[in-house]
Amino acid sequence: MGSHEEIIIDILRRLSVKSLLRFKCISKSWNTLISEPYFIKKHLNTHAKNQNSQKLLITQVPHGKYCKGFNLYSSSLSSSSKLVEDIRRLDYPSSCKPIDGRVYCCCDGLFFVGFWIYWNDEEVEPSILLLWNPSTRESIILPSHVEIPPQEEYVYGLGYDATSDDYKILRIDTHDKVPEEILALKSGSWRQIEETSDRMSSTKISNRELCLAFLHGAFHWLGHCPRDSMVSFNISDEMYGEIPLPGILSSPGLVEVDAYALGPVQIGVSVLGGKLSLYHKHENFDIWVLKDYGVKESWTKWFTIPSYEVVRKKVIIPIYRFSDDEVLLSYFCLDGMVYRMHNVSLESSNRIWPLDCNHDIHASSIQDGFVYTKSLISPKLLLANQI
Repeated sequence: MGSHEEIIIDILRRLSVKSLLRFKCISKSWNTLISEPYFIKKHLNTHAKNQNSQKLLITQVPHGKYCKGFNLYSSSLSSSSKLVEDIRRLDYPSSCKPIDGRVYCCCDGLFFVGFWIYWNDEEVEPSILLLWNPSTRESIILPSHVEIPPQEEYVYGLGYDATSDDYKILRIDTHDKVPEEILALKSGSWRQIEETSDRMSSTKISNRELCLAFLHGAFHWLGHCPRDSMVSFNISDEMYGEIPLPGILSSPGLVEVDAYALGPVQIGVSVLGGKLSLYHKHENFDIWVLKDYGVKESWTKWFTIPSYEVVRKKVIIPIYRFSDDEVLLSYFCLDGMVYRMHNVSLESSNRIWPLDCNHDIHASSIQDGFVYTKSLISPKLLLANQI
């Protein structure tokens, strides 16, 4: 690669997805360059570290008296003010308008989503499963599962396998009734994962858990075998592992997940600022960060929201950690879901999403929120039968 082309790549990788999609029309050579997998990865790595490139995707579902139907919105995470000011409604990722939908998980700007095209009381599964890039507006239809449990009993994760250069989706049953299933996009089909001796004996995931936390090539969730621990599943070799919890949370019976996540104890796993994190709500709400991956002694309590600020019937989930150590939290209660900022000095923002937004969005109609980086990755080049 010549020095001239390297200079062009260095300039282009800093630009937004929107600008690059326009620049593809300038010439055939620019179109080829911007479409190259090498450039797409370089662009993603550049913007994944840039707070100005982070977005929050929100799902508005057709439930409740304030809802205006099924919609998808994107909000900027460049600052707390942008969260409530810079909100854009997204185009649907398929040619037909869905009447309902569910966003299951995301990775590298790609989303795994399910859409219901028509009402059917007997149809618990979505009409179609899609892999969607909202930044490029591309999507592909994904294959159906091998075995289908009730929808409220499973959770997904989407991750990139650097060993095989492939994106993979993992589905686990929160009630341990059916085996885990994995979809490697290059294979084009789901398959069940064989039970092994290193598999945790039971899964402990609340039905308010958004998705499986993905870091260092592995998915993570809570399990028990024979003590409460964090389960890891490496998507390259498909081996299970165990990460011990902080000592204060590893006592038998302390980590209990309420069926509706509205009871006295709530616990879950997330990734904040590139670190594996554990959140725990009992009397106070605590966030722990694993500074050195896999090292139990490196668990550090990041901050605590005291009991007088924690409403008993609210589910609190940390969504994103800003560069100034503020954290975006989602609050879910019987009245709906809202988002607000907190920092280590225990100060909370007086601006709340969506209450302070100009858009006609009510908390009771919000389903989930996912943080993502805008990327150029084309779903059409990932699935086996699409290539």
